[in-house]
Amino acid sequence: MMACGKTLAEVPMRVGIIAPNYYPAETGNAVTVRRIERQLRLLGCDVRVFPVGRLAGERLQAAVEEFSPQLLHAFHAYHGGRVAHALSTSLGIPYLITLTGTDVYQALCDQRGLEMHGALRCAARLVAFHACVKKRLGEHLPSIEERTVLIHQGVELPADYAPLAGAGAEDEFVFLLPAGMRPVKNVLFPLAPLAELHSRYPQVRLELAGPVLEPGYAAQVMEELERYPFARYLGVVAHDAMGELYRRVDVVLNTSLTEGGMANTVLEALAYAKPVLVSDIEGNRSIIKDSVTGLVYRDAADFRGKAEHLVTDAHLRGRLGKNGRCLVRDSCCPEKEAGSYLALYRDILSAA
Repeated sequence: MMACGKTLAEVPMRVGIIAPNYYPAETGNAVTVRRIERQLRLLGCDVRVFPVGRLAGERLQAAVEEFSPQLLHAFHAYHGGRVAHALSTSLGIPYLITLTGTDVYQALCDQRGLEMHGALRCAARLVAFHACVKKRLGEHLPSIEERTVLIHQGVELPADYAPLAGAGAEDEFVFLLPAGMRPVKNVLFPLAPLAELHSRYPQVRLELAGPVLEPGYAAQVMEELERYPFARYLGVVAHDAMGELYRRVDVVLNTSLTEGGMANTVLEALAYAKPVLVSDIEGNRSIIKDSVTGLVYRDAADFRGKAEHLVTDAHLRGRLGKNGRCLVRDSCCPEKEAGSYLALYRDILSAA
């Protein structure tokens, strides 16, 4: 109940976040949720995260009811949105959904789409990271496009982003692919084209870093790595340690088949002024302009050619890195991201 004499804007906002993939902390969804959670607290919100998977059914509902949030904020329409919809129905709390990628680019296009429709239609608002995601959603469900708002991903801008002196061997040129081990990240893709490059430039290395999300696919990746001694899997790198890794490597890759807009790893690489080489998909094009803020490849031959250009042209690497950092500095402020969410929460509660 609102305190006597106080306006909605003056009362601390109680927000319950419904978060699938909150563990492990290194997944893209977890990085996004934890950043927004932290920034909302700095804005004075009372925030509690309810991790789907660790809490479910009656335990989840009891925990949410005990916290008594004013609204629920779900991430991923299928894994989080359906849960928020059920809780909203039981507890009478409005909710919004942030679309994170596979919900729009995969689940909406298969049998899971029918299970998502109720959650999407009953949400007070939907949030997309970029206009391309909003457009795709509108192609499937035109009636809810007008309730979809755009809030760009934020990224922390490190003060110290210079390459680490003496961190790596001078005779190595390292491509880094930070990604969870699951098919949508297409982790196997760069092995063959980089192997060809390695045969001409023996200093070329590939490093993979990220949690195992689908064990069967991860096993396939580990088996393939045995055939490519220039490549290695670093395992899970704590998010707090990723900055040191970005500073040590030469180029950061994104080989995903889909992204829900601005991938955290791409934004983080740009924040560290690293040149990026990314797949030609809507999500990557939402942040990377080819030959300006990074390089975008269409197929294996294009990947190989652009990767070689990065190996041989230090000026290109420097220019792309500088442009990329300027882009995220000007466009991807995490404080602005959280402020936009807080304003949206207030709009929802005012309407309710």
